[in-house]
Amino acid sequence: MRKCTFLAMAAVAALLAFGLAPKAGADEGSSDLPFRGVAAGSITGVTPDGAIVVESTGQATYLGEYTRTEYLFFGPGGTISGTVVFTAANGDKLAADFSGGFSSPTTLEGTYAFTGGTGRFSDATGVASFEATTPDGIHVAISFEGEISY
Repeated sequence: MRKCTFLAMAAVAALLAFGLAPKAGADEGSSDLPFRGVAAGSITGVTPDGAIVVESTGQATYLGEYTRTEYLFFGPGGTISGTVVFTAANGDKLAADFSGGFSSPTTLEGTYAFTGGTGRFSDATGVASFEATTPDGIHVAISFEGEISY
C-alpha cells in the first residue's frame, strides 16, 4: 500500500513539474493540440491470449483525471505492442495502439498512435511518445507527450 501511495505522490509531483493541469476552455475540435500526461499503476492480470493487463490512474491534458487499461504483448528482441484505452472522468474514451521496446531493464519507450474513441474523442488522431518505468516488474510509472486532434 505504501508503494502505491508513493507512486501516486510521484505522479502528482510530475503533474506539478510538467504543468499538466487540464486547461480551462481547451479548444475541443482543434487539430494538433499538445497532449501530455502521467500515470501510475500496476499489472493486474494476463488475458487468455497472453496480453499483460496494466491498469493505471493519471492526469493528462484534455482528459483531466483518468483511468487507463492497457493490453501489452512482448515480442522478439524486447519489443512491445498493444492497445490502451484512456477513460476520462466523464466516461469519454480515447483509444491508442502502441509499440516500442526496452531502453534499459526497467524502462520501456515507444509511441502511441491514437485511433479514436467515444464522446469527444470519437475521431481522435495523433501520436505521442511515452516512457514507462518499473522498479519491480509489477508497478509502473508512465509519462507521455505528443499531439492530438479531436
